[in-house]
Amino acid sequence: MLQAVFPVLLIAVNLILYFLFGAALCCSKRKELSLTRTLFAGLFFYYFLFSLCCIPVMLRWRPLHVLTSIWTAVVVTVTVIGVFRAFRAGKSFLDPIKKAGAFLSEHLAAFLIIAAAAVGFAAVILCSYQFTLDASYYVGSVTTALQTDTVNMYDPFTGEWLDHYEMRYFFATFPMNDAVLCSLLNIHPLLWCKITMAGTAMAMTAVVLYMTGRQLFLSDMKKTALFIIFALTANFFMITIYTTSAFLTTRTYEGKCLLANVVIPGMIYIYLCLLQDSKDRGAWLLLFLISIGSPVLSSSANMLVPAMTGVTILPLALLRRDVTAAAKSFICMLPGVMLTLVYVLYVKNIVVFYTYPR
Repeated sequence: MLQAVFPVLLIAVNLILYFLFGAALCCSKRKELSLTRTLFAGLFFYYFLFSLCCIPVMLRWRPLHVLTSIWTAVVVTVTVIGVFRAFRAGKSFLDPIKKAGAFLSEHLAAFLIIAAAAVGFAAVILCSYQFTLDASYYVGSVTTALQTDTVNMYDPFTGEWLDHYEMRYFFATFPMNDAVLCSLLNIHPLLWCKITMAGTAMAMTAVVLYMTGRQLFLSDMKKTALFIIFALTANFFMITIYTTSAFLTTRTYEGKCLLANVVIPGMIYIYLCLLQDSKDRGAWLLLFLISIGSPVLSSSANMLVPAMTGVTILPLALLRRDVTAAAKSFICMLPGVMLTLVYVLYVKNIVVFYTYPR
């Protein structure tokens, strides 16, 4: 029984970690905290910091247990900073929690309907049988890292040693974070990937839908609830290879699921915020965090995030004739463009990172 419940409970642990990472970055006495924005920001800050730890470990050919020790120290440090900053913020941190509680009790029926729809949706997905090639890769990559105590040095399909790092996965260290947490929590990769990370992806999707609904319908909770239910229903019944639903329903444990259902919709939310106020510092911070944190989830973000910025945020800056906003847009596009350039250099055999000293 405990073995079945434990992976589900770890979904809450993930969300708490993301929130504390967000609090470490966003908490301030000067401005009231947004709980959902903090959680959203924390997700990308978390994976960005993990990438900063993981990449040097790979470049120095260090084992997985070294990365686990480094990341444990970072998580403890950032968590303590997050708690300290939340405590120091005082009312600006506690007031949103009180308001959220009051808002929840005022719209309890709407939240119960949303919760029932989300839980039903999650139960069907988590209990489904997933047999895609990517399923084998993600779980196999985590398992291989744990079994060999290495970081991306072996092909998870064949078990063969790789003489160089595959650049598609070099910066996308999302599976290695799974391996580190499986090692720390002593949980099987299959349970972690298929239940904990899948559930976390669905929870973060619901958070983004809620944020977008509140922004789109000017905090009208009834319309927001209908929007979320409609979005969940559309995702559930529109499963094709051309929609984000395929990742949310059949490939939920992948980094691409977060890219499709959290990153891109999150950028639409940011566009709505900047449409209302192009100088919203919180929105610009979120966009920058997405630009540096999303490549960790999937290398596809290297092209999609700059493209999404180019077709939404940059035209908005140009229409408003806001030079600073245009500059901020370009800055947010740079990480993805630079990583895409590195990949092109890799394809041309100009930049190659080997798995052994030369």
